[in-house]
Amino acid sequence: MKTLKIFLILLVVYGCSNRKQIVEFEEILGQKNSETLNSMVSEFEISFLNKKYPNSSVKQAYKEYLSDIESNISGDWERPPENNIERFNKSELKEVIYGIPDSIWIIQSNYKSRTKYKVRIKYLDSKNEFQIGTLESSIPKVRNEDSLVKALKNNYDINYFGKYRKALYSVSDKNVFVKEYLKITQDVGTLDPRMVAYKMLIADLDFGNYFTKRMIITEIAYRL
Repeated sequence: MKTLKIFLILLVVYGCSNRKQIVEFEEILGQKNSETLNSMVSEFEISFLNKKYPNSSVKQAYKEYLSDIESNISGDWERPPENNIERFNKSELKEVIYGIPDSIWIIQSNYKSRTKYKVRIKYLDSKNEFQIGTLESSIPKVRNEDSLVKALKNNYDINYFGKYRKALYSVSDKNVFVKEYLKITQDVGTLDPRMVAYKMLIADLDFGNYFTKRMIITEIAYRL
C-alpha cells in the first residue's frame, strides 16, 4: 500500500510538472500559434496516421511513421493532406517555426562544373520583427535552374530567433530530447528528417507526450 501511495504521488507530481511546462510553452508561443499547432497535431493524427496505420494505436502509429521515414532512402515521403498543408502555409506559425527563403539568385560561377546560388532568408523573431540572413553556396552543375530555385524555395531553415524555438528552450531543462535537439541544431543547423526520426526512435520516447508529438509535426511531417 505504501508503494502504491508513493507511485500515485509521483504520478501527480509528474502530471503537474508536465502541465506547467505545456502552459509555459504555449504562453511563449502565443495563443493563436498554439491553437494552430494543436490543430495540426489533431489533424495529422486523424487525417493521416489513422488512415495510414488503421490497426495501430496513436502512439504506435507515430512510431511506425518514424520507422517509415527513417528507412526511406529515396526521400519520397508521404506528406499530410494538401488542404492541411495549405492552412499551415497561410498561418503565422510557419514563419514562427521556420526561416523562409525570400529571394533566390543564381550567380555566375568561376567553375563551369558548378552552379552557384544565393538565398535571402527571413526570420520572424520573438518581437514580431523580421531578421534577414543570407546563404551562399555552390553545388555540382545543374541543367534546370528553375527546378533548383523551386527546391530552394521549399528548403526552410530553422528560425533561431522565433517564439517556437524560445518556447522549446523554456522546457529543455526538463526534457532530455528537446535539450539534445536544440544543442545539435545550434551546432550543425537543420537536420535531415530521417536523422530526427532515427534519434527519436533510439531515444525510446513516449509518443503520447505533448512535446514529442509537436516535434514530429514541426521537424518532420511539415518539413518534408
